[in-house]
Amino acid sequence: MNETAEEYSEQELLIDEPRSGLREWLLRTTLQDMVASHNHSRDFNGSRAEYIYLRVRLLSFVFALLAPLWIPIDLVLLSGASFKQMLVLRLTFSGLFLMLGLWTAQPHSLVLARLRVALFITIPGLFYIGSRIVLGGEVPDAGILMGYSFLPYLVVSLLALFPFTLLEGLAYAITIGLVVLGTELGFGTLFTVRAFGEVWLLGLLAGIAMWAELAQLHMLLQLYREATRDALTGLVNRAVLTKWLDLEVTRAREKQRPLSVLLLDLDLFKRINDTYGHLAGDLVLQVFARLMIREMPGINLIGRYGGEEFLAILPGKGEQQALELANRIRAACHKARVRGPDNQSIGFTVSIGVAMLEEQEDADALLLRVDKGLYRAKEAGRDLAVVA
Repeated sequence: MNETAEEYSEQELLIDEPRSGLREWLLRTTLQDMVASHNHSRDFNGSRAEYIYLRVRLLSFVFALLAPLWIPIDLVLLSGASFKQMLVLRLTFSGLFLMLGLWTAQPHSLVLARLRVALFITIPGLFYIGSRIVLGGEVPDAGILMGYSFLPYLVVSLLALFPFTLLEGLAYAITIGLVVLGTELGFGTLFTVRAFGEVWLLGLLAGIAMWAELAQLHMLLQLYREATRDALTGLVNRAVLTKWLDLEVTRAREKQRPLSVLLLDLDLFKRINDTYGHLAGDLVLQVFARLMIREMPGINLIGRYGGEEFLAILPGKGEQQALELANRIRAACHKARVRGPDNQSIGFTVSIGVAMLEEQEDADALLLRVDKGLYRAKEAGRDLAVVA
């Protein structure tokens, strides 16, 4: 045995039996996922953005339809000049919501989803300020309070329909609160009993809404992970991988940047199962999944493609960079040992196909080519990385 091999055997990485990859991943990320979206996957962000987009669109059409229905009440309650001003406000309010509902650009963009919600809050806020100006800063009669100053409470309550993180929910609630406080301050009524009651009620509704938002987000995360995660390794499954690859191929074309993929297959995995048992084989799969994540920092487009096959999508990586990553993973496998159920030390190697997206090539063609690279690595003796 050469010096390098001896060095590896002295420094072999012994990894005890891990918990279920999915369970450990859920326990580690649930709290921080509730606070902010930094650790959400790109695919989940897209799904959540579409979820928000559909609700904003539906509510926008509802507001656009219902706002003009209050016009007859304005006609009865307001004087001629005030009625005309309120009519303009209501029609503008309705028109802006109609435009927001008709805005269909990039429904899977989380940035645009947040912008849609911001507009959904801003339009009623402007109407609230405008109506207070028309009414001279005061609601003319307590009996019609709900008709002219209920919008901030309605909007903050409707936020409960969205799966927001804690930071997002706070930002939107604070924005609505600032609109109300700023309006009261502008009319010199901030330090009145009525204003205090309004702020107290708004804060109470905001708290209830944020609780509902977090509950929705948690449920959405759980459903997403159950549908998209491989329960054994905690990595995404094949369906998500193919969806990711389609998106990345499109982005690579749009941004004119390289895109490479690795198709990894554990060598002689059936022999590991036959020799040490299927539980030991499961441990090898879990350890290899962790090893890939560790050896490819900053790359989260990794998943279980099927059986003992794994796929890594590398946006912005050229052929040489992808090959270097593949050999880095191979070297890490040489040093890794899995401690099996009966305290056996189990080693493993991996064969890897490497391919970079070519002009006019789609995702299916890229997968077919990288699979040929993997086949050649197996045919050449295994434990190799071959560029296709």
